[in-house]
Amino acid sequence: MLNFRKGTLQDELLQYAEALHGQDATAPVTPAAVCKARKNLRYPVFIDLNQVVIKKFSTHFILQRWHGFRLLAVDGSTGRLPNTKDIAQTFGGPSDAACPMARFSRLYDVLNKVIVRAHIEPYATGEREMAAASLYDTQVDDLLLYDRGYPAFWLLAMHRDLSRHYCMRVPVAFNQAVKAFIKSGQHSRLITLTPSSDMIQQCQEYNLSIEPITARLVRVPLKNGEVEVLITSLIDEKRYLTTGFKQLYYKHWGVEEGYKREKSSVEIENFSGRSALTVQQDFHAKILALNLASMMAWVAQVIADQRYQHRRLRYQVNFADALSLMKNRLARLIFGSNTMELCGYLTHQMAGVAEPIRPDRSYPRNIRSKKLQGFHASYKRTR
Repeated sequence: MLNFRKGTLQDELLQYAEALHGQDATAPVTPAAVCKARKNLRYPVFIDLNQVVIKKFSTHFILQRWHGFRLLAVDGSTGRLPNTKDIAQTFGGPSDAACPMARFSRLYDVLNKVIVRAHIEPYATGEREMAAASLYDTQVDDLLLYDRGYPAFWLLAMHRDLSRHYCMRVPVAFNQAVKAFIKSGQHSRLITLTPSSDMIQQCQEYNLSIEPITARLVRVPLKNGEVEVLITSLIDEKRYLTTGFKQLYYKHWGVEEGYKREKSSVEIENFSGRSALTVQQDFHAKILALNLASMMAWVAQVIADQRYQHRRLRYQVNFADALSLMKNRLARLIFGSNTMELCGYLTHQMAGVAEPIRPDRSYPRNIRSKKLQGFHASYKRTR
């Protein structure tokens, strides 16, 4: 399940056996035996293992930070699920959808490219509610980045009550304070947010303080002449300069790139079963496997930085190639006898596929209606 499973179960079992025992190996068990056994496997084991490896990773390596903060981007997405009664009853979906759908949410370390926490919930679950649940997986030295769909008084109050810092993009018509800030032409301003009666009711539902919130608005001018506004708990204007917030918020896009990677390279929507349990198992198993690959790529990046330090451009590990290298080798890393040798081989191979980062390149979004590729349960991909 951790081996970036994409094809038929029979073929995946054969690849697994070949990875451990060589090309002449035969599948050790039948697909039916695996299906029967996994009914007794609780999917939270993958969530717990993910927390273990993240803790080990942060203990043994000096990870990248911003002003001492671990930068965690929060964002949501949706995913298509197999069209079965059990899955439809568990996850639901839009009334006009051809198949059930789930709501995804991520707590993503954008500097170190690790998924701190991943949620898959029924489609009707709100993104703010999922973000609030993720707050309990954060630490006091985390700084959370949000796009403009998240700002709400109760969510800001939760950050304040839990002593968590944040930086959120707010709509230009968010409230009168934001409108006045834009009109003023100022680059930074401290404001006090006072809850309305509706906001007070929301806070009481979540058992949150209704005290006014002191926050800071920051103007971010764009190249096209438009203006973005950020609201943040980093109110010290001398320590956190206004000029640094544009690049800070830009780092939020790492979580969106992560979704693209998961849906294409990892095929997070390609499930191996037709029950709600298998959906949860496949989802969290791939998140754990993805993190293990990211950690290997992180080490490979250190090697690449040293290898190419005398070149004009900085080089970055190609993560798609890194994922390909991990396929069938992850089993050997877990169960093999030459783990350290294999780790060294993989990290140097990943460093060898690093590519130059060319600055000031931008590709506008090409948003158009198109038929999305799905993963039919009866027509799994071949190798």
